[in-house]
Amino acid sequence: MSLPDKFHKMIQKIIDEKKPQSPEELQEILNAMSGKSFDEMKFTPESDEEKALALVWEARELPIDKGRRRAKKALKIYPDCIEAYEYLGSTYQYYHKGAEHYEKGVEIGRRVFGGDFLKQNKGHFWMITETRPFMRCLGALADAYYFPGGVTKAIPIWEEMLDLNPNDNQGIRYSLLSAYLEDKDFVKFKKLRKEFDESGALMLFPDALAEFAQNGDTPKAQKLLQKAKKSNQYVVPLLVQQYPPEEHVYSYSWGSEEEAIIYLNYGWRSWMFNQGAKDWVKKYNYK
Repeated sequence: MSLPDKFHKMIQKIIDEKKPQSPEELQEILNAMSGKSFDEMKFTPESDEEKALALVWEARELPIDKGRRRAKKALKIYPDCIEAYEYLGSTYQYYHKGAEHYEKGVEIGRRVFGGDFLKQNKGHFWMITETRPFMRCLGALADAYYFPGGVTKAIPIWEEMLDLNPNDNQGIRYSLLSAYLEDKDFVKFKKLRKEFDESGALMLFPDALAEFAQNGDTPKAQKLLQKAKKSNQYVVPLLVQQYPPEEHVYSYSWGSEEEAIIYLNYGWRSWMFNQGAKDWVKKYNYK
């Protein structure tokens, strides 16, 4: 589990206050923090931005109604608080309601982190604490477009995220590969697949589908399908069901049911919209 932005901010604030002038002084500060709990490392907000962030952090610990009031209060203090819009978007069950807030967060992020900042930091946006809420808003907005059927609106956002962070710490490549197959854009699929030369069900099942969709039931397609099935035994039983998995999970291990669910959250429609693909899987659904 990644460290929440709150704690990154706390650590950075302590370092900024101490103003180390050498690597040795920085090491002394880090050594002094070692062994302390985050409760002991008090965060005292000073600027309007910090006060707004503190309110959003409080909001995440409260029931939704109270949390929304905290987030809206944060926006009155600091209207450019992307994390407030990120939180507000996450509190709505309906995608279009969430999208309204994510869009505002993304709009702010593109403005605040554009220009010279973008030129200097493009390619490293996930490694910068300040830009992470923007990156998460982009991802949430793409999902809010994608799941109701807006694959063509989601694709440019996922592409933007990879442009800002080619290392893809958020795992956007998996969603995007399936989206390309759903959109039947095999040129972009092949290009992205070459950029991430890896195995695992999240890659191997798209490989099999891409070969079948372009060339039919070839020996190569059959071989790729069997390789994919060996990587995860849970994908095909879920794929051949009438409806995709309803649940969403956010962590997995290779070969697990959670990995299968994550793949099918985005990959289900790519099999549905390539004619004959699901019937082909059923044909070779032997043990």
